[in-house]
Amino acid sequence: MAVFANSVGAVNGYLLVAIGVTKHVGPMTAALVTSIFGTAVFWYFFRPSLWSRWAIWKQAILLGAALGANGMTFQFVLRWVRLEVMQPLSFLFSAAFTLGGVVYRDIREKTYSTALWPVLAVLGTWILARDTTGGWGGGFFSDAIPRFRFLGQRIPSWIPGFGVLIATAATYAFLQKRMEVLDKGIKAKANTLSGIPAFGILAVGAWTLEGGWDGMTAGRWPYLLLSAASGILSALFSGVVLVKAFEQGLLASTNAMLLPLRNLLGTAVGMLVALTAPGPFGLAAISLILIASCGTVSIQNRKSGSA
Repeated sequence: MAVFANSVGAVNGYLLVAIGVTKHVGPMTAALVTSIFGTAVFWYFFRPSLWSRWAIWKQAILLGAALGANGMTFQFVLRWVRLEVMQPLSFLFSAAFTLGGVVYRDIREKTYSTALWPVLAVLGTWILARDTTGGWGGGFFSDAIPRFRFLGQRIPSWIPGFGVLIATAATYAFLQKRMEVLDKGIKAKANTLSGIPAFGILAVGAWTLEGGWDGMTAGRWPYLLLSAASGILSALFSGVVLVKAFEQGLLASTNAMLLPLRNLLGTAVGMLVALTAPGPFGLAAISLILIASCGTVSIQNRKSGSA
């Protein structure tokens, strides 16, 4: 159930690119609209009280801050990262946050076998990026990254590119871990109420950085409606399913591992939307990524067994 929910969320992002939402709607506005309608779905299913006790609201504020940041940075990822390597890179960074401590501890204890999956993941993603962008001259990021300057010097495009990947993975890992440790009785309530602070964060960002109401809506209503539909579908088939799974005892670390099935599906859909296909080296790279995925699962099983 968790794999299905995560796959729906990943595919939903690719669809936003395919139907032109990420091209025509600002990242903050797109995240805001999807958040509003996604929260409405959660409210329909779980119906928390606005007068909930502070223990619930405290968790909702923490979740909402992470949710708002995650929704915003994910929209930048959709714009700045090449779709054919977005899933492998997401796997690599998310796994680093959830299992990085285990790998580091094993290396300190001179048990180097667990360090193999990051090597395979990095190598596979690097080969795939160059194989699918033509002539081995491509990279991980698209031409959509704007030119940033600091003290008169241009900042390389890979810095903001990796920055949004790190921020997205970190906030996602935080959200999953918080949902794991929350008491069963407040998971759904806190998650639903988190939409309110997330809405506030994204509304301020969209209003100030994307031209106020006119800048957010001018000529974009069809794409805003598509964003709304995306928020409803994602919340219904991904978010609600995940909350119910957490209520039944799902471990965040297991859910966040981006299982091999999700990696394969996400990479395939990313290539489909990007209208590209892997050559022999690309197929070998995907195999390396899948092997790395299986490696993280085995490490997680070992970790869960020793807990």
